[in-house]
Amino acid sequence: MKIEYKLNEKLIELTEKKNGDDFEFSITLLSKEQKKGIEKVRQYFDDNKVLTDIHFYIHANNRYQVIVRNDFYNEFLIQLFKEQFLLEVKWV
Repeated sequence: MKIEYKLNEKLIELTEKKNGDDFEFSITLLSKEQKKGIEKVRQYFDDNKVLTDIHFYIHANNRYQVIVRNDFYNEFLIQLFKEQFLLEVKWV
């Protein structure tokens, strides 16, 4: 089943591409105020016991690169939705 989502373009710029078996997201926060939200997403995955679920790379200018293991793809999108970076998530 495929998942579709709609970005909250007031908060975030996001691109997604396949990276081998994983997914790679390039995220740019449009304001520094959104940093707490992306840190909550990261903390959610840091708190579980799976070390290889996602990898966060922090870059300058509120940019992040996130490598998400295929089996955590939906969960990552749900966490972005929870922090209001996504306006809509639906399975098609």
